[in-house]
Amino acid sequence: MGKFTKRIYITALSFVLFIGWTGESVAQIGMGSGSGGSGAYALEEGERNLKFAAIPIPNYSEVLGFSLGAVGMAYYKLDRHDDNLPPSSTGIFGFFSENNSWIGAAFQTIHYDEDKWRGTLAFGTGSVKYQFNPASLNPGMPDVFLNYTTATDFAYLAGSRQTWQNLYLGLEFVSWSAQVGVDPDLIEIPKERYTGPGLTAEWDARDHIMYPTRGFKVNGGCIFYDETFGADRDFQKLKLIATGYKALGDSTRVLAGRVLSESAFGDVPFSGQSILSGNRNLRGYADGRHRGDSLLVMEAEYRWNFWGKWGAAAFTGVAFVARDLQEMALSDALPAAGFGLRYRMIESYRINARVDVGWGKDDHGIYFSIGEAY
Repeated sequence: MGKFTKRIYITALSFVLFIGWTGESVAQIGMGSGSGGSGAYALEEGERNLKFAAIPIPNYSEVLGFSLGAVGMAYYKLDRHDDNLPPSSTGIFGFFSENNSWIGAAFQTIHYDEDKWRGTLAFGTGSVKYQFNPASLNPGMPDVFLNYTTATDFAYLAGSRQTWQNLYLGLEFVSWSAQVGVDPDLIEIPKERYTGPGLTAEWDARDHIMYPTRGFKVNGGCIFYDETFGADRDFQKLKLIATGYKALGDSTRVLAGRVLSESAFGDVPFSGQSILSGNRNLRGYADGRHRGDSLLVMEAEYRWNFWGKWGAAAFTGVAFVARDLQEMALSDALPAAGFGLRYRMIESYRINARVDVGWGKDDHGIYFSIGEAY
């Protein structure tokens, strides 16, 4: 069985397990996340459609040190009278850290025509100072963490259409650049650009987009970076994600889980590898310390709305990072666990502000954000 086939097999197995775990059929959950039962996104009579959420983001990681940023979001339905249409959103984000890293970005999501159409646009620029272990790339290299800096700009565009029941099929296009300097004058990798189209597929049977309490979602995509589209290297990147949600007794207590798999094939550049990231896939690890062509993450989270707008969460997970699937071993497991606090900022759309503290293997971090981790 080839590496590509094994990735699909693992995610397909996760898909089956999540369906059984939720204990609900697709027919019970409804047509797509937009349907989510009667009036999942209903506004009260006279309630304002346009809603804002903004929070400062003080974070900490072993690599970045302390950082201070901010995220601002605007939420609005393109048809306020459609009680089953999820809100679209416009947002901006930026941060500056103790080690002089910085990022600025803007993003847009669209839900249109009874949620039959979905779209995403994002772009930004930044310079971030990470660490990595050369031994993770080649066992014969030194087993130490080296500092490196990546200067980048990026643009991403994706769109999908509901085709049958909960199935969305779509296209994506990404273009980004990277210039890498290591420790700080040890190695300098010239600036390269990576551009290419991709295919996406998504089966979305959650009861709500912002705060699901039951159902599941499985989505995947493959991007083809190619010189035809202006890329400096030819390689492919496959990403597969399965998430599931189950209410425990009532909707104030929810058990959530996720399996995430990423693989890169071909002439994969250093910056094209998958990285373990506390902000993106497993809280408790600094971005970039653990990297490879293949990444597998499994995690679970218990969410409890304990009083009014206030809630709490406890989470645990494990990750594996390697050059390919065959090299992943239990001895290389990267476990993590932590807890967090939630506050409901926009009740009608179930949007929470959150702060999480996570601990990993010889690592830890603090994370502020709007919306759940998954």
